[in-house]
Amino acid sequence: LEPHYMIYVDRINNLDRMEIQIEMTRAFFSDSIKDIEAIERRLNADIQSVLGISAKITLVEPRSIPRSEGKAKRVVDRRRY
Repeated sequence: LEPHYMIYVDRINNLDRMEIQIEMTRAFFSDSIKDIEAIERRLNADIQSVLGISAKITLVEPRSIPRSEGKAKRVVDRRRY
């Protein structure tokens, strides 16, 4: 995996949901869907174990997460108050 990620927070039916999108390396991107899904499940279990929260993990293709100059914005809060 690459060190590039984005965290999206939504509110669905009065419950907060978090999705973490993580970029894969170019070499890993060509692997099978089964392998990619297994890594997503493992990352989800690791986050839940360490932080005690559940998150949807999505592995995305290389260079699909926007790059920024200066300080990176890693969290997007899409909840409406």
